[in-house]
Amino acid sequence: ILLEFCLLGLPLLVESQKEYIKIVTASKTLLTKFQLTALEELLSPQQFIRVHRSFIVAKDKIEAYNQNEIDIGGKVIPIGRNYKELVQSKIG
Repeated sequence: ILLEFCLLGLPLLVESQKEYIKIVTASKTLLTKFQLTALEELLSPQQFIRVHRSFIVAKDKIEAYNQNEIDIGGKVIPIGRNYKELVQSKIG
């Protein structure tokens, strides 16, 4: 279910919460025991981008962004300093 959920491009964002990940869609949230790095390898790099050590977001769902944060689904997600260049190259 987790893989199907993510491969369909439904998530707005994925948040790491220690050994769990929280997958947020427009209508629901799924909390499951999985590593963010493992999920990142399964997700399409054309559709998703890692913006912080704790967050992956769907590129086409980004509502606004600046050099420090991304607005997506009514939430403000920080852009980690180690990810700023990558984010700028992918969505800038």
